[in-house]
Amino acid sequence: MPKTAVFSTSEIIPVPNDADGVSCDGGGGALGHPKVWYGFDGGTAVECSYCDRLFVKEHALGRYDGGS
Repeated sequence: MPKTAVFSTSEIIPVPNDADGVSCDGGGGALGHPKVWYGFDGGTAVECSYCDRLFVKEHALGRYDGGS
């Protein structure tokens, strides 16, 4: 049986399938964090190292949201 990645995230953010990367600032204004940029590098998801938000390409959402 294949192993599935387990992410401890506070929020899953869907992104368009053609996105090459995303930016994250924590979304909390003054309570957020410095803006950082992440590339997908051929993958379908990337996790913010500051706030644990998980950015997932739309076609892969079922792998990360409990399969719904």
